[in-house]
Amino acid sequence: MSHVEHDTMPVLALELDREGHISRKTMRLSRQETLTNTLLQGFCPGIRVATVDVPTEPLDAWEQAIVEQALTRVEFDGIRYNLVGASGSAKKGKFYAVDSRYEKRLAERFRYSPQAAMTYFGILVSSCKVMIEVPECRVLVVDDHELGTNDCRGWISHALFMKLRAKHRENLLADEVKRLFRKLGHGHDVQLNPDDGEVLKQQAEALIDRKLLRRNRFYQFRLAFDKTQAKGSFKVMADEVAEKLEADIILPKSSVKPRYQGRVLRSIRSVLGDRQAHCYRGSALVGIRDVSRNLEFQSSYTLVEHAPQDSIELELKPYALKQIEKLRKAWEENNFTELFELLGTQESQRALDIAEDPDPECTCSEYTVADGALVADGTGYMLKHPFVNSHLQKVLARWAYRLCTSGGFRLPGFALADDGYLLLSDGEVFCGSDWIPKDRGFAPVSSRLGLIVRYPIRMKEDLLPFENLSPQELTSLLASDLSKRGCHISEQQVAAVASEQLQLKGTLILHSEAAARNGGDFDFDQVCVLEGDKFPRFVRDRFAYEERHAAQKNKTPKPPSPWWNLPQVAMQARGNQIGSITDLKTSCLANGRDDLAWQLVDQLQSALDQLKHGTQPDQDVIRDIRNEISKAPWLKLKQKRRIVEMAEHLPIAEHDKIGQLYNFLRKELGRFFSDAAVAPLSDFRGLIGGAEFTPEIFAECSTVNKYYAAVVTQTLTQRQELWDELEKAEAEVEALKEDAEARKEAIFRRKQASAALQSFEERSREELRALIDQVRIWAQSKNGTRLAYLSALHAIVCRDRRPNPEHEFVPGTGSIVFYAFPQEVVNQIAERTGGRPVTVEIPDLTDGEVEIDRDGRIFLVSHFTNGDGQVHERLIFLAQVTRKGEVFRERDEQGSPIVIERVRPFPIRAGRSEARDEIVIFPETQRRPQVPRGTVILPQTVN
Repeated sequence: MSHVEHDTMPVLALELDREGHISRKTMRLSRQETLTNTLLQGFCPGIRVATVDVPTEPLDAWEQAIVEQALTRVEFDGIRYNLVGASGSAKKGKFYAVDSRYEKRLAERFRYSPQAAMTYFGILVSSCKVMIEVPECRVLVVDDHELGTNDCRGWISHALFMKLRAKHRENLLADEVKRLFRKLGHGHDVQLNPDDGEVLKQQAEALIDRKLLRRNRFYQFRLAFDKTQAKGSFKVMADEVAEKLEADIILPKSSVKPRYQGRVLRSIRSVLGDRQAHCYRGSALVGIRDVSRNLEFQSSYTLVEHAPQDSIELELKPYALKQIEKLRKAWEENNFTELFELLGTQESQRALDIAEDPDPECTCSEYTVADGALVADGTGYMLKHPFVNSHLQKVLARWAYRLCTSGGFRLPGFALADDGYLLLSDGEVFCGSDWIPKDRGFAPVSSRLGLIVRYPIRMKEDLLPFENLSPQELTSLLASDLSKRGCHISEQQVAAVASEQLQLKGTLILHSEAAARNGGDFDFDQVCVLEGDKFPRFVRDRFAYEERHAAQKNKTPKPPSPWWNLPQVAMQARGNQIGSITDLKTSCLANGRDDLAWQLVDQLQSALDQLKHGTQPDQDVIRDIRNEISKAPWLKLKQKRRIVEMAEHLPIAEHDKIGQLYNFLRKELGRFFSDAAVAPLSDFRGLIGGAEFTPEIFAECSTVNKYYAAVVTQTLTQRQELWDELEKAEAEVEALKEDAEARKEAIFRRKQASAALQSFEERSREELRALIDQVRIWAQSKNGTRLAYLSALHAIVCRDRRPNPEHEFVPGTGSIVFYAFPQEVVNQIAERTGGRPVTVEIPDLTDGEVEIDRDGRIFLVSHFTNGDGQVHERLIFLAQVTRKGEVFRERDEQGSPIVIERVRPFPIRAGRSEARDEIVIFPETQRRPQVPRGTVILPQTVN
């Protein structure tokens, strides 16, 4: 059968050192490193592209000059690449270069402006979910707010959206058919008969259903037309409106980057009021990059530092204490339910997304192989495995830090959307924009009052108080605005407009001026809501707060610069100070210096606008404040990898709200997951077995293990050396407090050491992932003998080791086994430990003893006394779980189940069990997790 192939254009990854020498980076083979579904691939097919990483640490004058010269002409493997721009990663020193033949063509798209190329080239290399070329596309560019547009938010016709949806379905179907084909073990040259091919296609169609682009959403787009490009968000307009306006796409001018000017004649026509003046007709590339959906955000200390004390005492602390108690109880009782929730998994059979492939051999799918090992373990002893325990310690350390510094609560998140509408009635076009009151909003949350939070938070004023409209109120306001514009349509038609253009899933609606107050626009910005019914004291305090400061985006035009200065502009774009300024501002608040925090608000905004608008934070202001303010001690604990490394009490300043919260909560955590909880690898030697292996297999596994261990050990050694250099530089700065000139040089060296460590962390992370990919590729070639290779490799990593007195001994975790053969390891754990029973969560289920028959019917066992005094049983039907994983209580008129839930299928056996808290335990069953091959946990120690 035929397959649809999608070209994946690899991007060459290069890096320059401080002396201008270029080399190739070690990178993973991932979708992010290709031009799949990008505008650049669309209008420059076959183009050679390279990313060039430059040093991010401070450089002296000679180093700066030599790196700039090297960026002027990049040559590798006989091909010359010219610098053409950057994406958001410019702050991390990552830039794009292309085959020199394409430089002029791309420079023209940015009007030969280095600043525009640095800011907007990322539009061309952003990978989309789907992209199509429209040969005769009608693109109408209008002023913001005209035709119901808004800041970076336009319209796409329903017909064009459906073409994108059809293409997306075609791509998904082709990829899924290929995946199922590979799963059957067939090679590329095997042909299926027509019947088998049709069955395979039907299976693929069922699996991709929920991956398709959904209607009534907010869509982030990328667009290329007329030698320019655009980005932002779309709503879908009716085809009748599109035909009336003779436009398939309507763009606000703010979406076009750089600003769309059109030709001179078009500009004159526009001034004279011709709406079609800026209508482009011709070939265009359009892609959908993201789709709105309900999100969830973590709380942050940058949010909690603005909470009033009574909210911290009566709202945040009680919530955090409940979370700690859940963790403690789960740990002490060896109950994994809460622990798995922290890890992103669930104890019971979770609801199954139809997009998943329900492997009949697996009962669930877990996020990582470590999670899968815990789910499959029937003894609880896998908690002591070095690899699994290391994973748990890292996850819980991150959780504990968030809990102790921000309360550990979560906030519902949404894409920020506007109130624009566009419709046709009686042959006339009606539209509206920014008609919603500035203090109102619409979000699918139950709370009437709330605060809209957009990260990063610059100041308390950024927490926008709003009154949440009900659906009825929103529709009423829409009807009123339509009436004012002379549009008189029925209530049903108004409700339809509200449903199709306003009440979009996963969105929060705001007036554009309200959105701008905390730096938001409608370019698919994401926000979250602090709900008033959950945190009433926090919300009331913000509503009563008198605002004292305003920080607006700096949108002054970028200073003109000739194209040949692109390398110099690139080097100026390096350096991301957003995080460091935010933490310095936090330290000011912790030390009771609100006045200094206000000064840093403007510096933070300058850092946020640096790439787009060429602004620069005032380094003198930042340096003076840093010299005056001591760093909040809890900020130094961000990177700790174990809870035991986090001090149980910190010396804090009087005004440090977060420090007080930390000291209160940290002591409640105790010392979870200490080193005493880890067993030696030799304790797990018998876990994997049952397969014979030859001396040749053992020798091959030994060679692979030595290579893996050597690379990991070298990485860890280099990291420690860089860490020691940073600590040495820190100590030198502290020792030279009285010598201003010498201290200035020491601070420069500290910045270099810090940047070098950070750069190494990012590079080594990619290198370790690439190493794991190599191990997996090796393991994937062992079809038919995988269990034999797994047994041999496991025996090697679990053997006893005696420290060599001539070398420092670094204990291993056995990670290579989990990376090489993840599914086989999990299956072996389930088999060797007896596994854990399958559980299914069924809403509104009655607690008590249940009987389950072989068809999956669940009956409540009810005991009653007859007139003769004897106790009898009555079986009351509760629900049924079919062998296909369908959960239902009743059937429709045709006798078909009315499915209330769908879980992964599992073998069902008859027997007695119990139902408790809406969860049923199925007797004589065994959980067998399916582990995604693409998910990895980076090793912290060798092996």
